[in-house]
Order: sequence, then structure tokens, then C-alpha cells
Amino acid sequence: MKKSLLFIAFALLLCCGGGLCRASVAGPTDEWLKENYTKREVSIPMRDGVRLHTSVYEPADSLPHPVIMLRTPYGVRPYGAEFAGSLKSWMRMFALNHYIIVFQSVRGTYLSEGTYENIRPLKAFGSEWRQADEATDTYDTVEWLLRHTRTNGAMGVKGVSYPGFYATLAGLSGHPAIKAVSPQAPVTDWWRGDDFHHNGVWMLDACSFASSFFRVRKEPSEKGPKALVQIDRDIYSYYMQFPDFQSLAANFGERLPFWEEMLQHPDYDSWWAERNVALRLRNVRPAVMVVGGNYDAEDCYGAIETYAALRRQSPSTEAYFVYGPWPHGGWQDSGYTGLGDSYFGVGSTDYFMEEIEYPFFAYYLEGKGSRPAPVHILPSRALDGSTAYDANQDWKEYSEWPLEQRREIPFYLTGKALSRKRPCGSPKARQYVSDPSDPVPYMEKMNNRRNASYMAADQRFAGGRKDVLVYRGAPLKEDLLSEGPVPVHLMVSLSTTDADFIVKIIDERPDGYRMLVRGDSFRARYRHSLSAPEPVTPGERTAIDFTLNDIAHIFQKGHRIVVQIQSSWFPLMATSPQFFQENPYTVPAADYRPCEIKVWNDSRVVIPAI
Repeated sequence: MKKSLLFIAFALLLCCGGGLCRASVAGPTDEWLKENYTKREVSIPMRDGVRLHTSVYEPADSLPHPVIMLRTPYGVRPYGAEFAGSLKSWMRMFALNHYIIVFQSVRGTYLSEGTYENIRPLKAFGSEWRQADEATDTYDTVEWLLRHTRTNGAMGVKGVSYPGFYATLAGLSGHPAIKAVSPQAPVTDWWRGDDFHHNGVWMLDACSFASSFFRVRKEPSEKGPKALVQIDRDIYSYYMQFPDFQSLAANFGERLPFWEEMLQHPDYDSWWAERNVALRLRNVRPAVMVVGGNYDAEDCYGAIETYAALRRQSPSTEAYFVYGPWPHGGWQDSGYTGLGDSYFGVGSTDYFMEEIEYPFFAYYLEGKGSRPAPVHILPSRALDGSTAYDANQDWKEYSEWPLEQRREIPFYLTGKALSRKRPCGSPKARQYVSDPSDPVPYMEKMNNRRNASYMAADQRFAGGRKDVLVYRGAPLKEDLLSEGPVPVHLMVSLSTTDADFIVKIIDERPDGYRMLVRGDSFRARYRHSLSAPEPVTPGERTAIDFTLNDIAHIFQKGHRIVVQIQSSWFPLMATSPQFFQENPYTVPAADYRPCEIKVWNDSRVVIPAI
């Protein structure tokens, strides 16, 4: 059976309950993998002499096969003869179809030589580069694989999160053997919307990641750096101990050079632009399938912006976009049905892996099947999970994203209502006091790490606070399919010269549960320019315009659309000093101040309707 090209299992249509149910493809067993694959660990030399640790899983037959590669800073365990468990789960379709499967530790991580650099900027373009970077490392690795494996000459690269960043760079490597890449929830821009900042607002909960990943490595090792931050209580009370960035840095116990460098660039400047790969997606040769999760707590922005940048800068690239109701990397989990108490239905992840991801690579690397639809969208619903729901009945296929024919419906923040009617007469306002010493919690109940389910959590707990404004719409008379970006226009007045604004879009079920659909932040200092911040004039009506990440959600008949406005979201986001300072990271906690905020009734959010 070693040379068999047959699947062990096939997707079947089975009759059940009067409808069609889809059975997922079973993963290979350990015995099958040992019989049909070999594993070797190699150190592949790069053009500058650095050697990168790589695990190569190759079919045991003598036939040529395509390559699927993942480059990662998180190590390629298990070491030795043991096979990676992913071959039986989220990489199963590639194993069952006898791909050469390659996992590589990027330079400066784990057993790979060299110096690691976070979001390493591209040095140049083309196969003649002399200065090594992640794109040249990909190029050199492909060259080695062409000479040392039984490949058919077609290679694909995929990855989620940081590996998604490296998948994007693989598309820029210029190697002709790379036919298809799939950046999934890719790290893209750590200032505008991924991981460490959202529109310049520092994502405080990323400190745990930084406390290990930003440490300087002394030498190659099978183990990654140990985290300097060990949270021994709920994260709200833990981070309240460190109310400013000086105390936070002192808590690390050692210097973290990349952390310190970030603190020197509070605004969007050339340092950040150099590290923004979305600015460099020109003339991308391979086909690209970008994948994102609508409820991704880390890199939702990265997926949306990578696809949009491809369409702008490289219009001839065959680009695809997939977006579903998943958390960060959730599309790799066959058991995924929802977040916390928010239920999204069954089957979406297996469908993605079997009917979207693998066919994409099969088309470009094997010449099998037909060209995929350009866009696959699976909107969510605010379900209570009382009955099983087949999520796959809601998949949409489009030729573009976002859809040009979408209807933009403005909802005004009028009194305590969310109204379709533009307010008449003189503007009126509601107000609250934002106090950095008592920030709004991001979850009702917390433990010692961020809970990814906050992205779809019940928001009733926050709505009862005096520093949160709630605007509640009327029950919907019919289902509303909402897909696309959500523009926000706030008219506000501040008693100080700066503040943050968090806007939440919520689906209120008839049982009262208020499921978060989208929430994000914007700092008032950036209202005119992300690169040249300006103070707000106290007491003056001030416009704040920004756009929330794309949503894909069905607001069902009888549900209500609800909007919440607040100025802190702790400890998801660091609190603002709430006054203008050239570098807010230098402000001591004693200087942080409360701010009285008015939100005027000509403020609005715009819901995209299909």
C-alpha cells in the first residue's frame, strides 16, 4: 500500500434527518503514516552560511509529489523519529494526498542558526539578493528542496499567525517553483491592527508574548525562551499593579530590546512602515489564498488588509479570500462550534480544510480540479446552541470582497436608542467619565490569561457601568445579512486633550444575551493623521472617524442591533493617560487623569447590508 495514491477515507454525502449531512475525511493513523512516509531532519544552508533546521516528511514511494511548506518561529517539534501530530489533524489532507510536507524553524529560532528579528523587514527583491531576509531564506530553502526531494517542481507555502507572515513573504521570494501561498491570520501590521496595537492603542495583553518572544537568544536550542511574565491571578488585577509602561518594563526583570524600540515609536512612522509587509505586495507571482477569522483576537486585521493590499498593488495576482466565524486559527480545529456561550454551528472547519484549502493547493500544485471561487464567506449567527445547526448552509461565494453592491445603513446614537432616523434640531449629548484608575473590564469573569471568547462574549455586564454608553435598536423585522467594513463617525467633546474610543457592535438575542460581533479602538490624537498626532481642544465638538474590521454576520429577525461606547477595555488594551503627550509611553501613572466625555447624537455607525 506504500505506493497507493488512494485516500484512506473520502467525504461522503449521507442521508440523515431528511437532509444531506456531510461526513468529514478521517485523518491517517500512526500506522499508515509510518508505512507511507519517511521523516528526516536536516539543516539547510542559506546564502549567508546560516543553516535552518527543517523537518521533511516524504512519501515512501519513488513518485514525484508537490511540496507544502510551513515556516515558523515556534519550533518544529517533535524532534527525532516521532511524527508531528498535525499530519493527523489540520495537515491530514496533504498527508492523505501524498504531499512532501516540510516544517522549518526560521532563522534565529530553536535549532536554526542566525539572529532572530521580529517582523524582519524585507531587504530587497529578486533572486540575486545578497543580504539575507525571510524571503531569501524561503528562496534558498526551495532551491534545496528541488535538489534533495522527489518533488514534481510545484511548491506551496501556508501558515497561521506568525507563520502566516512568513507565508506572505514566501509569495514575495520570487522563486518560480512557488505556485501557491496561503497566509492565514497573518501578522501584517503591528501598529494598525495586529497583536500589539489597534490604531495606535497598545494591546496590553500581548505583554506575555513579548516577555518570552522578545528575549535575546544566546544559542540554538530545542526549547524556546521562558516567559519572564508569570501571571498568578486574574489578568485584570495583575495588570492593575503596573499602571504605566515604566512599571511594566521593570516587571520583566531584564531588557527586551525590541520592546524598548517599539516604545520609541508611538506613532505610525517609517520604522513601522518598514515592517508593514502589506505595503510591499507588488507583482506577487504565486496564487494567494488569504484566510481570516471574523472572531480572531490577534490578527483579524492582518487577513483583511493583506487581501485588500493584494487587490490594490498586485491586481494581476490570482487572489482568494476566505472568512468565517472562527477565532485565531480556529479553522484548523475539527471540533470547533463557537466561542464561549456563542454557538456558530457545526462542520465549518472540516469544510474549509477539505473543500476550500486543499482544493486550492491541488489546483495550483497538482493541476487537479477547477479554479476556486474568488471569495468564500461564512457569516455567523447569534445562536444559543439549544439545537444543532449546520453552519455550512450559510456559505457564500462571491467574486469580490467587500461587495460593491452592499447597502450602507447609518444608525444614529440618539438618546439611548440606535435609530435609523437622523436627529433633528440642536445636537444633544450623553456623557460619562473615563477614569484610568477604574478601567472597563473586557470580560465579566477573567482568569490568568486572555480569553479568546471575549470576541463573541455577552456584553450585558459592561452595559451596567456608568462609563459605558449603550444604544439599543428596535427588534429587526427580517434577517439582516451584514458583510463588510463598519465605518464609525463619532462627534465627541473631551475635558482633556486625548482619549481612546472603543466602539462595540452587538447582536442582542430575544433572550437578552448581547453577543459582541465587533469591537475596536481608536485614539483621538490620530483623528487627522496616524503619523502626525494632534491634541484635542477641550470642550470643542470633535469628529472621530475610523473603520471597524469587516464583519460577516446575520442579525436575525427579532434580534436587536446594539452599540456600546466606552474609553477603556482593560487589560486587553492599555489605558490612556488621557492627555496629549508626544510619547504617551513616558507618562508616569501619577499623571494619568480622568476625562469627562460627551458623545453627541449626530454620531453614527454604518452597518453594511447585503
